[in-house]
Amino acid sequence: MDIGALTDETLSDLRRKREYPAVSLQMPTNRRAPYRPEDQVRLRNTVAEAKRRLAEDPRVTRAARMDVEARLDAAVAEVDLTHGSDGLLVLAAPGEHQVWYLPRMVPQRVMIDDTFLTRNLVAARLVEEPYWALVLSEGETRLWDGTGENLVEATENGFPVRPALPDHQDALPGRNFDKVGNHPLSSREESHVERERQYMRAVAAALAPVMDRRPRPLYVIGLREQIALFEKLYPNSAAITARVENGGAAGKSAHEILGMLHPAFDQRRSSRHEEVLRRLSDARGSRRFTSGLDEIWRTVREGRVALLAVEDHYQVTARVDGNGGHPLRVEAPTEPLLADPDVHEDVVDEIVEAALAGGADIEFLPDDALAEADRLAAVLRY
Repeated sequence: MDIGALTDETLSDLRRKREYPAVSLQMPTNRRAPYRPEDQVRLRNTVAEAKRRLAEDPRVTRAARMDVEARLDAAVAEVDLTHGSDGLLVLAAPGEHQVWYLPRMVPQRVMIDDTFLTRNLVAARLVEEPYWALVLSEGETRLWDGTGENLVEATENGFPVRPALPDHQDALPGRNFDKVGNHPLSSREESHVERERQYMRAVAAALAPVMDRRPRPLYVIGLREQIALFEKLYPNSAAITARVENGGAAGKSAHEILGMLHPAFDQRRSSRHEEVLRRLSDARGSRRFTSGLDEIWRTVREGRVALLAVEDHYQVTARVDGNGGHPLRVEAPTEPLLADPDVHEDVVDEIVEAALAGGADIEFLPDDALAEADRLAAVLRY
């Protein structure tokens, strides 16, 4: 499944405890090449590792092992390695299996526990933030409905919006954008300019109810003068996330428009990361900051975490005492040790799940971004 299918209800179901063993396989895949043999080899090796660990795990009954192995085989049969994604997540437990395509790079890994590994699903959904892309042009203005790399044209509320031209002798809208404010206009030119304003008013009127029903980041693509006029006439210009100056977007495909949007996406992600670091810094000053595995393990269970920031690939295997107390880091876990029910293979994933359950904001930062904060940090509510 694509990450766009990940609803709150689906994520909540994936986070619940399951009959042991619940197997999570993840691995990187090649987005730029539709198919490469190494992807198939990596998948085969990852599944073989999972089956070996199931066979050697004393907690796994023969019936459960055969069930989960069959589920893994069924999942592998469903995997489409020509799918344009950066990562693959396969989940299997007694009686169920799922395949998820991730729009982010993930390390190759096998985890066996009584819950699925969901951190990368949460992180991927942040990457796949829904948005609107408004493409301004002389002949028509088109609205695109986007989720990550998936972009489809929206035809709701009158889109595409086309200008009203009284007859074939009138110039197309856009011809006189560059004359506004530069020098006096003739009566014919004034008529053109007013028609351009009416056109942009119609675009703004069509977009406003769409944004009211489904507020999202808004990316506006067009000539500088077109964007400026639209921004002047749109009642909620503060909702514009980014302005992409490009006069050649009219008639372009979804793939081509995505190429125009990628720099704006990168800038938005960078801005979000900077905002997270700013919030963490402010929290230090107001004594609402904490970091490190033990402290965050405790405070997240107390419901005190408002914002949790985690480095992308930070993973810790730890022994947790029977009372759910502080985790004790296991520096070099061995597979017999992982079979111990008091050893949690990824307590960081459990922290993320607990923070979600407590209503905290979750942000994933690049590796080493939180090196001075022991790889994860939090803003506390109190």
